[in-house]
Amino acid sequence: MKRAALAVLTLTLAVLPGATAGDESEPLDRKIARMLLVGTRGSEVKSGGDFERFVCDLGVGGILLFDKTAGSRSGKRNILSRFQLQMLTENLQTLAERCGDAPLLIAADVEGGKVNRLSGLEGLEDIKSAAWLGEHPPIRTHDEASRIAAALSESGVNWNLAPVVDVAINPDNPIIAKLGRSFSNEPSVVTEHAKAFVRAHRKYGVLTCLKHFPGHGSSRADSHKGAVDITDTAEPDVELQPYREMLYSGLVDCVMPGHLFNRNIDANNMVTLSTASIAILREEMGFNGIVLSDDLQMGAIRKSLPIGEAAVQAVLAGVDMITLSYSRARKRRGAARTVHRALMAAVEDGRIPQSRIEEANQRILYFKSQIP
Repeated sequence: MKRAALAVLTLTLAVLPGATAGDESEPLDRKIARMLLVGTRGSEVKSGGDFERFVCDLGVGGILLFDKTAGSRSGKRNILSRFQLQMLTENLQTLAERCGDAPLLIAADVEGGKVNRLSGLEGLEDIKSAAWLGEHPPIRTHDEASRIAAALSESGVNWNLAPVVDVAINPDNPIIAKLGRSFSNEPSVVTEHAKAFVRAHRKYGVLTCLKHFPGHGSSRADSHKGAVDITDTAEPDVELQPYREMLYSGLVDCVMPGHLFNRNIDANNMVTLSTASIAILREEMGFNGIVLSDDLQMGAIRKSLPIGEAAVQAVLAGVDMITLSYSRARKRRGAARTVHRALMAAVEDGRIPQSRIEEANQRILYFKSQIP
């Protein structure tokens, strides 16, 4: 199936092994599990281990891989070498095929610069940052993104949670500009380099995700640590330009909202949990693809709401997939099972309409159909 501009897409349901969206015979618990993108420890698939339990027992829609675990003494997590990563992803897909929901989404954050989950792989230790690339012609970004996408494709990682399309309005922004994660303070430059980045990934059959809607580049704080209010700093005309132009060009696979407050849009809720904010993306911009939450275990969420309630509010707002950077499958109180139970209960008691779950599953299955 050829890619079409998701802005004008009439969503076509993908016929995949084991299930189709709208299939009333598929249990609700599996449909809700499909809406989870989960990270865990481990560099190989073991019988009865977390990977098997997440993919087969719970039935998650995607696995999120990291090279390191923050704060861990050993540091190592899922990505150790090219061969090891290939074996891990092959075995994960084998699990998905056996358990009836193939292909599995296997994701990583590989922006370049300081956000490079492939840094442990030979030849990929020094991927250029977006800030560096933005000072050079877009063909340089295409070449660097091709290195990334080729390595991901060869390793079996089919989804890169990049590029960042935040416009670096605030040069002192601690999480975007200071880390070199934005291509530029000029929206047109951000757009051209983001286009080059996405096109390179499409050449290798790797899905992408634009972040952090509607723009994290003006912020003065880091949403990993706590709530971030951009009400007085946001410049929507500037920061939404890359999204509009990327959608017009048919180059948007997925959009990730930021854990940001803009009280001019929603006086009470951060973007991830805001129907009004996601309506800008859906209704004003016409985007009908996957909306993926940023990690619900970040400080901005963790310090505001219990994780299960945050997931319920995110799905009600229009988020299709929930990101959980770390969970253990065996623990009943682990993040993934806590979120899964909360979403199940919210559907069963009528708080989340069944149609919202079906809509999200339709998008996820279509998204999966784009994997070569």
